[in-house]
Amino acid sequence: MKLDRLLKTVFRDWPAKVLSLAIALLLMLFFNLTRLEQRTISIPLTVSVNDEMAPSSQYPRMIRVTLRGERDVIYGVREDEISASLDLAEFKNEGVFRAPIRLEKRGNALLADPLEIYPEPSEVAIGLERRVAKTVPVTPSFKGFLDSSYELTTFELTPPEVTISGPAGLVARTTEVSTDTIELSGKKSDFTVNVRLLKKEALLDFVGKDLVVFAAKVRRSLDVKNFTNLRISPRGLAPGLELADILPTGSVRMHIPEEALSGFDPNTLFYVDLSDCAKPGAYTVDVAVAAPDGAIVETYEPQSLTVSLQSTGSGSGGRLSGSIVPSSPFGLFGAGQKNGAQLGSQQGGGQQPSPAAGASGTATEAKP
Repeated sequence: MKLDRLLKTVFRDWPAKVLSLAIALLLMLFFNLTRLEQRTISIPLTVSVNDEMAPSSQYPRMIRVTLRGERDVIYGVREDEISASLDLAEFKNEGVFRAPIRLEKRGNALLADPLEIYPEPSEVAIGLERRVAKTVPVTPSFKGFLDSSYELTTFELTPPEVTISGPAGLVARTTEVSTDTIELSGKKSDFTVNVRLLKKEALLDFVGKDLVVFAAKVRRSLDVKNFTNLRISPRGLAPGLELADILPTGSVRMHIPEEALSGFDPNTLFYVDLSDCAKPGAYTVDVAVAAPDGAIVETYEPQSLTVSLQSTGSGSGGRLSGSIVPSSPFGLFGAGQKNGAQLGSQQGGGQQPSPAAGASGTATEAKP
C-alpha cells in the first residue's frame, strides 16, 4: 500500500515535473556557458619535413589559437605551454599537400579544466620541392657615409661565400646573399665587425653559421693631381753608351696625399731602365713611375717607348726619340703595374734627372 501510494505521488502530474526538470537543466547549462570566457593567443607554427624535401610556398609562421574556459583557467595558461605543428614528413614527392594543424598542451594547459582549444586555421596547404644546396657570394650592405676627408679603400668579408639550402627553384634564382647594414658614419680608422647575413626568402636556410666578419681599411682622402710635360730620365746606362735622341716627355694622373706634395719634384717620377741595353741600337723599353709614399697612380703615358743608343761621342743628338708606343685607351700600367696600384717610393730612390732630358714638369688640379 505504501509503495503504491509512493508511485502514484511520483507519477502524478509527470508531464509538468519532466518539463520542470528540463528547464532546470537548461538553466544550469546556460549558467555554465555564461561563466566561460574566450581568449585568443598567437603562437609559432612548426613545420616538419623529411631531409629530401623543402617547403616551396609561403605558409603562416604564426597561427591564432582560441582558448575557452573559466577566466582564471584560460588566463593561467602561458603562450609557450601550447605548441602548434604541421607534420609533412610522410610526403616524399613534389606537389601541394594539405595537412591539419596539431596542438600540444603542456604545463598548466594540461591541468586546466574545463579548457577548449582550437587553431585558426585548422589546416594548411604547403607546396614541397626537392631540397638542394648552393654556394653564393656575400655582398655587404652599408649605412651612412664616411667623413668627407676619409675614404673606404678596401674591405674583406670572411668567409666571402656561404652555402644556402632550400627548394630547388628558389635556390636556382638566388645569386647572392646580403649582410645586415654596416654602419660607416663616424669611422676614421680601420675597423672589423661581425655582421649577420640576411635571408631574402624565409624558405632559404644557411648551412653553417649566419655570421661573417667584415674588415675594412679607412684612410684620409687623397687629392687627384695631373702632371704633364715631365722629364723621362734614363737609368742604368752602360759606360761607353749615350742617348742618340732626346727622350719625350710624359704625363701622369695620380692620387697623392697632401703631406707628400711638400718638397715633391714631379720631374723625378718617370724613368726608363736601360741596364739590359749593352750595345748601340734601338730598344723598346717600359716607362716606370717612381711615385712618393702613399701615392696611387691612376694612369700615365707613355707606357713604353723606343730608345736609340750610340757609342759615346759618335752621334748627332738633338732629335726626339723616334718611336713612342701609345698607351692603352684604358690607361693600363706598363712595367707590370696595374691601374690604381700603389707604387712605393723605393723605385725612385736616389734618382737624378738625366742631362739628356730637358722639359720641365707642370701640375694641375684634377677636376672630379
